[in-house]
Amino acid sequence: MFKNKFKLPIILSIMVAVLAGITSILGLVFPELYRDNDVIKVVWFVNDLVTLFLGVPLLLGALYLAIRGSIKAQLIWIGTIWYMIYNYIFYLYGAAVNKFFLLYVALFILSVYALIFTFVKVDIKDIAQRFNPRTPVKAVCGFMFFFAFALGVPWVGKCLAFVFGGPTPTVAEGVIFATDLCFMISVLIVSGILLYKKQPWGYVLSIMVMIKGIFYPIILIVGGILAYIKLGVWDEFIPVYSVLWAACIVFIWLLLKNIQEDGRQKHI
Repeated sequence: MFKNKFKLPIILSIMVAVLAGITSILGLVFPELYRDNDVIKVVWFVNDLVTLFLGVPLLLGALYLAIRGSIKAQLIWIGTIWYMIYNYIFYLYGAAVNKFFLLYVALFILSVYALIFTFVKVDIKDIAQRFNPRTPVKAVCGFMFFFAFALGVPWVGKCLAFVFGGPTPTVAEGVIFATDLCFMISVLIVSGILLYKKQPWGYVLSIMVMIKGIFYPIILIVGGILAYIKLGVWDEFIPVYSVLWAACIVFIWLLLKNIQEDGRQKHI
């Protein structure tokens, strides 16, 4: 049933996993093809490692279990597709154009359409009704709003400082600000509001955005540490990323453990 209903997004997801694996391996084997400065090259190195050894296996594993009927796996699958979208936006606009560029384009396009066709088919009402009525949605929403605040305030502050005569952000900072504000912070706020109101899409989007919230802090923390060891450049936001990463794990666990796999809850 699932395989027939989600046939197209399944095919697209497998294509994304294969291309992401190939692109990551090529980046690790031929790091000289990256044309960025040394700090950014460290980030791409860690990014390729995380995508290859965490992102791709989780995407394929969640897809396999979703096909076998797991609702939790279906939500993790959606979250991993979202990670791929967010990830390859950075490669598209943050990396100096290199020989992998068309792979980044393909990965972004395939991931976007995989998510769109999944959203078209997913039964959000059924998923929402599987959540335990005692699911701590207020605590989860509070964390999501805190996450958006902790990430959004520094980025908005730097942008406003520039508007009123402060330092000019670098091109790399501009890419980070734009991507986080559009694809992370806004999604945290909207999904948090929907979850607080116990709207069906709130459950799906909250898990989706926090799956990504587990992945990317790993890249930023490990990349920041390596950049400091190799280049002496320290990212002042590493403590913040560490706290947000640990909290994301806790709150995603709280949501997933309150899903009943074999039937619907009586009410929400």
